[in-house]
Amino acid sequence: MADGSGFPDDPEELVITFDKGVPVAIDGETVTIPEAVQQLNFRAGAFGLDGRGSPGASALVTAHEDLEKVCAGQISGEVRLVLHRGTMVVNSARDERTLYDFTTGATFDRSVA
Repeated sequence: MADGSGFPDDPEELVITFDKGVPVAIDGETVTIPEAVQQLNFRAGAFGLDGRGSPGASALVTAHEDLEKVCAGQISGEVRLVLHRGTMVVNSARDERTLYDFTTGATFDRSVA
């Protein structure tokens, strides 16, 4: 916290897992919707995100919207968010059924699918 803002210097990455559009885990730990909002309020709030009163809800909406862009059907998959000094950026979004890895940009051999 060398900059004097009170926010952590190092960015934090977190992974939100959705099942049929519902957040079910954060960083692999199972959560209910209220638990997801509460945990994200704390974590995103620590980086200065206000999200119109609920940084957790704002993080969930942002993650859900980005996952919708890559889903081939039901909205199930993972979204990686990076929090840093008042900003939240989607690092990657992955549909659990896709044959494309959005983290590396690699395609998979469809003959083995």
